[in-house]
Amino acid sequence: MIDHYFLGYLTFIMMNLTMLSGALIFLSKKRQRLLIYIHAILAILTYLLMTLTILIVR
Repeated sequence: MIDHYFLGYLTFIMMNLTMLSGALIFLSKKRQRLLIYIHAILAILTYLLMTLTILIVR
């Protein structure tokens, strides 16, 4: 069973990966499409995971 502690840690890790990929896009000289797509997918998954965590905790 997935509890809210596991989802919280997973959300925290996903947020860190999303911020890291955003920083890499910002700092890179050449904007790579793959990095932007990965960042967008990570951001969407993170927001879905955050919503799921909030719904479970309530």
